[in-house]
Amino acid sequence: MLWSSYSKLLTLLLEYQKTSPPVAYTTAVLRNQAAKGIINAMVMERQAYSNTSELKNYVYTPVGIRHDHPVYTFDWTTGEEKEAAKLFTEFCMTDAMQKLATEKGFNQDDDYASQDTGMTGADYIAAQKVWKQNKNGGRPIVAVFIADVSGSMDGEPLNSLKQSLISSSTYISSDHHIGLVSYDNDVTINLPIARFDATQRAYFSGEVKKLQAGGQTATYDAVLTGMQMLEDYAKDIPDAKLMLFVLTDGDQNTGYSLDRITDVVGGLKIPVYTIAYNYESVNDLETLSNINEAAQIKASSDDVVNQLRNLFNVNL
Repeated sequence: MLWSSYSKLLTLLLEYQKTSPPVAYTTAVLRNQAAKGIINAMVMERQAYSNTSELKNYVYTPVGIRHDHPVYTFDWTTGEEKEAAKLFTEFCMTDAMQKLATEKGFNQDDDYASQDTGMTGADYIAAQKVWKQNKNGGRPIVAVFIADVSGSMDGEPLNSLKQSLISSSTYISSDHHIGLVSYDNDVTINLPIARFDATQRAYFSGEVKKLQAGGQTATYDAVLTGMQMLEDYAKDIPDAKLMLFVLTDGDQNTGYSLDRITDVVGGLKIPVYTIAYNYESVNDLETLSNINEAAQIKASSDDVVNQLRNLFNVNL
């Protein structure tokens, strides 16, 4: 009886996911939506809430299982590993580390006790497996990465961009479809979109490694090219989730302006995630990402690889 009810709920969830808009794939997107008042309630880590000034008007209500303990051991953990866990725990409990933890948003809601769900460890593992397999609603992601290779990207910015893309690509499932575009004065389609199987993955890595910097910055010409690629490819996969990623270190200085393409981006409703490298004045990038409720990521302070991994809903 319980399994029958569960199956019905899962079916309803999957049906809902097929029609629901992709509002928030990551905490960054969730934060942006909340700051605008688009959503009234959300699930979020306590420390993330504490460190997000945009959420000061929201009330945090603890619920569920506490998972703020830094160390877990299992029956099969070796003696040496248990000793290492013990030493790490003792280190975390020092005054200096406890002070740092509190500053980072931990050590709160001490009076909250976890609720007993009646589930065993095996139940949690099974539930997580189902969630990982179905949280994307069975809809593949079709994405284009747009890499800025203008002159200002030479050196560390371009090296960081390459590292971000190559590292992130190892976490992208073969169920998804990926393409690569680069731009300076001109726009180059380095890799047409295709299913991200072993061959496409190898091509992607090879094209990223070959990127070289030089020229000016035609960011929005590249955005239009990427969107056209997505629109054309989506004709064969009508239920796909389309995404565009722009990786850059500076403002556009040639080609189309942001104002010229804003209506097009809004009309196509394709979220544009922007990633800034050594680039503090990101107003235009934030504006571009906000058109269709995406997120703007700063490579200098955010974990780009982890952000991209979360966006692609990888079944880890």
